[in-house]
Amino acid sequence: MTSTQVTYQNIKQLLADKGEYVSVISGVSMYPMLRFKKDPVLLHPIGRKLTAYDVVLYRKGDQYVLHRILEVCADHCIIRGDNCIGKEFVRKEDIVGLMAGFWRWGRFVSSSNPVYRFYSRIWVAINPLVRIRFRLGHRYAVAKRRLKDIWKTP
Repeated sequence: MTSTQVTYQNIKQLLADKGEYVSVISGVSMYPMLRFKKDPVLLHPIGRKLTAYDVVLYRKGDQYVLHRILEVCADHCIIRGDNCIGKEFVRKEDIVGLMAGFWRWGRFVSSSNPVYRFYSRIWVAINPLVRIRFRLGHRYAVAKRRLKDIWKTP
């Protein structure tokens, strides 16, 4: 999540003691909403019932992952990154914090902002297009490689 190693207990303790945690994300799973090592996020402890479209920080082995909830079930949530094609099933006890917002170009964007909430719903709805983009991108790369092999001079 950040360049400094922060343990699971430290983040939970910071959220419990201070009520918030700010970090710059690393990774591209939430792109285009969050950009690699550019957009800080503000996390709060989970103080309400989780709902679809919430972005949560959860523990996955020794890592932290920030992804969007697609569906809330009795004991787990179905979660996916905005730039990912696979769904994950995360136990509720592994969820550490809830994203309250993020900074983009020096402005804070709250997760309760109506424009952001509209964006979240649209982005989840068009995710099948992301899958198509991945497939087409892979096919393009394979075709390009084959053409290079064909046109190589001995």
